[in-house]
Amino acid sequence: MGHAPSDEDDSFDVRLKRASKKLNPHAEEFSTKSSDGDAGSIASFGVAIRVGTELVAGLAVGVALGYALDRWLGYRVLFLLIFALLGFGAGMMNVWRVLNGPGMVPELKDDGRSQRGSRIDD
Repeated sequence: MGHAPSDEDDSFDVRLKRASKKLNPHAEEFSTKSSDGDAGSIASFGVAIRVGTELVAGLAVGVALGYALDRWLGYRVLFLLIFALLGFGAGMMNVWRVLNGPGMVPELKDDGRSQRGSRIDD
């Protein structure tokens, strides 16, 4: 039935890498990990900087719009609070998109249709 491992066989890690490469040959091309530890930490640092920037940018745009509307319409802080919350929500949505990859972007289905069901080439 099975094959008992002997001393001549490769170690488990080598066999596991070989099997995973056979199942998904292109997995290493898209991997963020590399042989040296610095490249992975630099990529993680870049994602952290982008997440912080997305949060601050969304909040800053919301506060600026709210402040401008308050000044223009003569309110005290009504639009500032509303647009600050909307800006924070937009920033959090952008962070969600960054961290979850292209999952929220509409993609083509296997048969050439968009998510609405119509064909792209019609």
